[in-house]
Amino acid sequence: MKKVIFFIISLRPKQWVKNAFIFAPLIFSLKFLIFEDVKNSFIAFILFSLITGSIYILNDCFDKNFDKKHPKKKNRPIASGKLSVTFAVLVAIFIILFALFMILNFSKNFFYISTIYIVLNILYSVYLKKVVILDVFLIATGFVLRVVIGGVIIKIELSPWILIITFLLSMFLGFIKRRQELVRINYSESKRNEQRITLKKYNVPFLDQLISITTATTLISYISYVLNPQVQERLNTKQLYFTVPFVIFGIFRYLYLTYTKDEGESPEEVIFTDLPFTLNIVIWLFVFIFLLL
Repeated sequence: MKKVIFFIISLRPKQWVKNAFIFAPLIFSLKFLIFEDVKNSFIAFILFSLITGSIYILNDCFDKNFDKKHPKKKNRPIASGKLSVTFAVLVAIFIILFALFMILNFSKNFFYISTIYIVLNILYSVYLKKVVILDVFLIATGFVLRVVIGGVIIKIELSPWILIITFLLSMFLGFIKRRQELVRINYSESKRNEQRITLKKYNVPFLDQLISITTATTLISYISYVLNPQVQERLNTKQLYFTVPFVIFGIFRYLYLTYTKDEGESPEEVIFTDLPFTLNIVIWLFVFIFLLL
């Protein structure tokens, strides 16, 4: 029974909130009023969460020795030895195969995208996470694939703006995560040697530059999206600019938590623990939907 509990913990259910990007096309296309599309999006969310959760487990197995030296990750079931690598890998692979089988019967395009996601993440775990900048690019690509899945499931053509915004926002969060990892180890060379290889190739000033760039480009892209005539015509509203202040507040709030509260290393923790940030997301979503109706 303990193995099951530890395995479920290793699936990291909290991080499944990232898969909410699957619902983005449903909201932005007004199809959240169609029961069949809502149902299919939820099914896709659950199936893809099984895959991402299993990928987390495989990644924990690859990173076991590094995680043992991490102040928080050392308590994870695999790093702490509470869950054996052999058991974790076998069950994770079984869940991935089961999920892929269900996805194939659900949607072939969903299956192809999920397969690409799995391959990219395995390559990431084995080697690509060691390549500076590309490591964050691949994480951002994973979020874009989530949005693409959402579009495929409800059979709509996605706006390039949605994909661009998703990619830039994901890089913004990814670079902040890298920055906070570096800050946490206090620039100590001895500690840096115990951390992931990629961190040795980054430094805080460089990451601050990248964060500034992705902050600006994300905001510009969102503003361009809501003011785009084609988007306004397709969504039948010219008032989406009312949502811009909420996007600005959300990004600025995240920067505030990063630079003054030493948070930001884990986006899902910010969502669940920072009330102003969470409320802002809820209000933005409500206003956006209201303007579309």
